[in-house]
Amino acid sequence: MDRTLRRRRGVTAGAHSPALADLSEERRASVRERLAATGRAQVLDILSPASAQALHAAACEADYNVVTRRGTGHVDLPSAWLASLEPAQKQALGQAIQSAATDGFQYLYDNHPVFDLVQTGQAAPIWTDLLAFLNGEAFLGLMRDLTGEPRIALADAQLTRFRSGHFLTEHDDHVEGKNRYFAYVLNLTPAWRIDWGGLLAFHSADGNVAEAFTPRFNALNLLRVPMPHSVTQVALSAGAERISVTGWLRGG
Repeated sequence: MDRTLRRRRGVTAGAHSPALADLSEERRASVRERLAATGRAQVLDILSPASAQALHAAACEADYNVVTRRGTGHVDLPSAWLASLEPAQKQALGQAIQSAATDGFQYLYDNHPVFDLVQTGQAAPIWTDLLAFLNGEAFLGLMRDLTGEPRIALADAQLTRFRSGHFLTEHDDHVEGKNRYFAYVLNLTPAWRIDWGGLLAFHSADGNVAEAFTPRFNALNLLRVPMPHSVTQVALSAGAERISVTGWLRGG
């Protein structure tokens, strides 16, 4: 994505555009202080309740691909292709993915590529409006204010859905040339238990978990790039799917 996204693609706010909640100066100051001290913060109730509920409802109806890694590269596994596999083939694929996570960077989750679909004109109106909102001055201005990073010029976006057994191993989000200043996660699951897994875990140098964020509904997680973190595996007993809008706040 680049700075000219809205001009080139005609991405403008529409009927489905989300609305920010009113963040008091006291709340903003608390987030600024936390980000300055730790590089990470959770902003609760970031959107109006109606906006968050509408995004959750749409996300539950979206079409997803399964994404993972093979060798050193990202791969998308279309749902129709996965459905065509024999049980033994599915088992072998699952075992290979889990094995690759033992001592390397690996992930397994569902993805709805909002940005790519908007670029090709295939996105549903609610996701086109969401991307316009994320790249509008109200949201980007708030992000610059909270993070203290004046170079933030744009946001990309994807829907992610972590079902039972899904995970994302340790990484720090840095990619050369992408100008990623902060990562964000807008959580859209209405209720979540800590023991269901799916926690955004921050890794410390001593091998412990320095902190972990539960995917609380309508909470925006912010983390400075680079920062070692992972998403813990979603438990087989999880009573919901961990759905969120994720992306990076980037320079032009």
